[in-house]
Amino acid sequence: MSELNGCLKTLYENYAVVFPPIEPKTAQQASVKLVKSGVPPIPLDYVSFLAATNGLSWNGVVLFSLENIERNKGQFFHPGIMQNFSFCQNNAVMRKKLLLGLGWETILAYDFLEKEYVLLDRYSYEPIMKFSTLVDFLKHVIKPLQKQLPEGMGEGQG
Repeated sequence: MSELNGCLKTLYENYAVVFPPIEPKTAQQASVKLVKSGVPPIPLDYVSFLAATNGLSWNGVVLFSLENIERNKGQFFHPGIMQNFSFCQNNAVMRKKLLLGLGWETILAYDFLEKEYVLLDRYSYEPIMKFSTLVDFLKHVIKPLQKQLPEGMGEGQG
């Protein structure tokens, strides 16, 4: 099993909200539109993510789908890359970055110049953490799930 699939499996098993996958070709075509708009293309490993699940929401972390996905009969939309890329286009601090997700007080962007994912403070845009790949970011997200209590420790003990 690939590392991406392993991370996604852990999230699925812990009640992540996921969406049907899309064809990689669809994301690659969207990348052309992004580049024509002066925004970096979708990174290839994020294209692989979209081919496994077109967006994800879990425990306050939202990874964008390609397009907004309507939920609850239009009362809520899971955010899409194509509806949010102008945030980077019109923000000097975010130029050469592509907005890919949100956290409680953070945003996840791909920095095209540095070729890395960067977790930024949502208000100051100061870098908090950097990741070489999307899988590295996902491993960071699921790390709390992998902490196990020592054998014999249960509720009310310790």
